[in-house]
Amino acid sequence: MSESGAEPNGLAGKANTGMLAVLYDGSCELCRVSLEAIRSFDASGKIQALNLHDTRTRDRFPALDFDHLMEELHAIDDRGNTYRGARAINEILRMQPGIRGWLAYAWYIPGFAWLAERQYRRIAATRYDRNAPGILRSRA
Repeated sequence: MSESGAEPNGLAGKANTGMLAVLYDGSCELCRVSLEAIRSFDASGKIQALNLHDTRTRDRFPALDFDHLMEELHAIDDRGNTYRGARAINEILRMQPGIRGWLAYAWYIPGFAWLAERQYRRIAATRYDRNAPGILRSRA
């Protein structure tokens, strides 16, 4: 992984010029609702949400491992850099104009990246056990 937190993915594919391709799990209720929130938050017009279960998405990014895609959100920029998990969300923020884009700088506050990644992984690990608002369902 590079100093910026991006993983170069070589032949894995790239987003369209000036765009950020965000690959999400379209079979996950929480993921779909989260993507709708991202769409409504996005003031940049540069976020391209792609369902990882769509064969066209998989064909466009052939080197990305399906199991990794199922574990966490992936964002790929127009240079082919891949951002995963909380870092992908931070990259979505970075693309935003104005104050929304400034939120991405929280990533550089000591301990923030670690905490964000830890929280992201905790939620992602239980996403099929959660309803759309993110509340854990009972396992009765």
